[in-house]
Amino acid sequence: MNKSGFIMLNRNIVDWEWYTDVNANAVFIHCLLKVNYSSKRWQGILIKKGEFITSYEKLAIETGLTISKVRTALSKLQLSNDIHVETTSSFTKISIINLKEYVAKSNREQTDPLNDTPFSKHSGKTLANASQSNDNHLATTKSNNIINRKKIFREKVFAHTQFSKELLNDFFNYWSETDRDKKLMKHENQDFFEIDKRLVKWKKNEKPKFGKTITSGTASNR
Repeated sequence: MNKSGFIMLNRNIVDWEWYTDVNANAVFIHCLLKVNYSSKRWQGILIKKGEFITSYEKLAIETGLTISKVRTALSKLQLSNDIHVETTSSFTKISIINLKEYVAKSNREQTDPLNDTPFSKHSGKTLANASQSNDNHLATTKSNNIINRKKIFREKVFAHTQFSKELLNDFFNYWSETDRDKKLMKHENQDFFEIDKRLVKWKKNEKPKFGKTITSGTASNR
């Protein structure tokens, strides 16, 4: 399981019917943290986004509850249509019914080759604005203001020390320009943006300064 990224609890979760049920609440949040955020295969089985393979025994160990309490909690969550449980002779598969209501999309999810059918809209509690990112895939979280995001972007750009500082600065200044509403940077409007690949292309397209070229060992103006 990819443990990068995070989930954020919306304050209206206190109105959820299982919020005061300590066991059901704990099991549900644990499931949110365990589910796949991109499709992958496990022992020849396609495990889709929003699903994960487990067992009652494993859930009991991970949550500190008894197997009986785990079963009861899962039954309640399934009754309220928060999860779906599929049990076979060899494993248990749990699905979050409305994953879209709990996490936000990231660039990594948008490029998932095994795209899943969208989940239905749910009017209950939400765990919104999750963001998964790594050095090359940049995901914007709504909780971050533009100043913080610029700072993070600059750190990621200047981490590529194989390029000159002048080139990195030009690259950063160009891709950190904001839109008219000052809400998004230029790179955030791109469907795909991998810093290292963009830097390589930027260097190849870089023009000589002051309009000078080098020919036959001498410098001349264009």
